[in-house]
Amino acid sequence: MSSNLFKEEFLCTGEILFVPRGSDYHGVALSDAVIIVHYFNNTVCHTENCILSFLYTHKPVKPQPGKSYFYSKLTACGQLAHIMDGVGGYLNDEKHEPALWGLKHKELIWLFTKYYTPEELRLFFHPMTDEGVPFKSLVLAHYRKAEYTDCLAKMCGYGIYTFRRIFKKEFGISPYKWLTMKRAEHIRHRLSLPYIPFADIIEEFHFSSAGHFSNFCKQFLGDTPSNLRKTLSEEPLNE
Repeated sequence: MSSNLFKEEFLCTGEILFVPRGSDYHGVALSDAVIIVHYFNNTVCHTENCILSFLYTHKPVKPQPGKSYFYSKLTACGQLAHIMDGVGGYLNDEKHEPALWGLKHKELIWLFTKYYTPEELRLFFHPMTDEGVPFKSLVLAHYRKAEYTDCLAKMCGYGIYTFRRIFKKEFGISPYKWLTMKRAEHIRHRLSLPYIPFADIIEEFHFSSAGHFSNFCKQFLGDTPSNLRKTLSEEPLNE
């Protein structure tokens, strides 16, 4: 396997590899193989905050000369091998149940915390905890569904205080100001499309009334919705 993080590494039978979001991986099977890929993000870990809290409060791994920490493999312990065998059986039987995968994910996270050492977990999840991009990707994936900071923190799998601290470090402003800015940005785009009724925008962005919508536009976009739409419609289109 190769990626933008490493080149020509072998993933052998019984080994697992953590692939961080936003990375580019490719590879080739040198023999007949079954590979199980489990996609997940922090939003499915609300009941497993033990591992999230651990990962985001750990001491940074100190790089050592000649040793890369861009990735780390783990050898599947006996219980993890049982999980993979079971999942493989469900897939062969074509039992595709979201509720089942949710339970298996909870079991997997619990297994990590019970069968692997803190050092092993720190190295294994190092790309997620050390790089800024995954946190930003998580925010960008969920912010449109979150009206307030506490909602976005919950969707991303963080406690509110930890979320605010990490967000300020990564984005340079408070999550409240950033959410307001992004909300205004999207509303401005909707107003530039004359075929979208104001009522639809009010409903989409959960304004309590037309007056509430108008006040938001005047405060954060500088004018009333009607005047903004007229101004935006007169702007030349970018070629």
